[in-house]
Amino acid sequence: MSSSLTERKSLLEASTSSWPNASTASDELTSGEVAVLGLVFGVLWLVSILGNALVCLVIHRSRRTQSTTNYFVVSMACADLLMSLGCAPFVLLQVTAGQWPLSAAACKVVRYLQHLCPGVQVYVLLSISVDRFYTIVYPLSFKVSREKAKKMILASWLFDAAFISPCFFFYGSTNSHCDFFLPGSWGSIAYAAVHLLVGFLVPVGLIVSFYQRVVRYIWRISADGHTVRRTMNIVPRTKVKTIKMFLMLNSVFFLTWTPFYIAQLWHPKESAAPTRQEVLFFTAIAWICFSSTASKPTLYSVYNANFRRGMRETFCMSSMKCYRSNVYTITASSRMAKKNYVGAVDLPVQAKTITKDSVYDAFDREAKEKKVAWPTNANPLNTFV
Repeated sequence: MSSSLTERKSLLEASTSSWPNASTASDELTSGEVAVLGLVFGVLWLVSILGNALVCLVIHRSRRTQSTTNYFVVSMACADLLMSLGCAPFVLLQVTAGQWPLSAAACKVVRYLQHLCPGVQVYVLLSISVDRFYTIVYPLSFKVSREKAKKMILASWLFDAAFISPCFFFYGSTNSHCDFFLPGSWGSIAYAAVHLLVGFLVPVGLIVSFYQRVVRYIWRISADGHTVRRTMNIVPRTKVKTIKMFLMLNSVFFLTWTPFYIAQLWHPKESAAPTRQEVLFFTAIAWICFSSTASKPTLYSVYNANFRRGMRETFCMSSMKCYRSNVYTITASSRMAKKNYVGAVDLPVQAKTITKDSVYDAFDREAKEKKVAWPTNANPLNTFV
């Protein structure tokens, strides 16, 4: 009896071992879930591509948006475009196909870009906070010129590109699967901790400290606890609106990328064949991250009036309606004005002959003489020496 039971157990184990894909088949995503994932990724990808490309085009064509601060904005838009073109399509391909169809080198490059773009934007946001701090609080001590802005942007890209280079050694592709997160080895855990500290927490702390001093300089807390605008500060309203825009931009960026940095340290243990929970967890993190790239152009259009006017100028650059409207003024130095031969024309003004009688009639000299204490002579004495 016992021998027959052992034989049945051995047969069951053999049958289950002959079905290696039984557990993975039950963990695969359904067709409806794949369709929803593809739709959400497609919308975010389309909004990010069109929005960030429009940001670069508007700042390039419109003279009113070519400022030092917008150099940093273009750098962030380029990082978002790189993220959307070099990372998002391959992540969608991996999630929908259920495996990694490309080579191991492509896996390393995609994960490298996934770490590069947010790291560059963190340091660019830090540069913007330094620029805003000295522009508003200490306008005479330090000024970020265009050349300094270019050097700060270049330093941000080069430093972060070298800082995340260990991703080429930690990430890899095994059994048609590209690792979602850093592996669980001690070296990768130590690197993830350093990356979280130096690449995210320290810059975020500096950004918060700079903007805290800027906000305290512009606004003050009254005795009853309400926030009151300083009346003695000579801070233009446009700069205050710019500070509000960057405060919102930093808040959205921190909220959307914090889960990604934390997930590099605390994430489900990956297996050779990813389970349903692993795929959904990685997809949720990717959704939150990609929403950051799509939200920036929307914030620019909402908070920046010059950007909205530049969009109008870009969209109807071949139409004369933009220049006939009174929304903004076209100057002789405008590229669009030179291209379309639009500008100010000096019209001849007819000279008016003014006689002595007309002057006396205009001022009604006789009526005024009746109201004075004593009458004035018709021909007063010449008192000029």
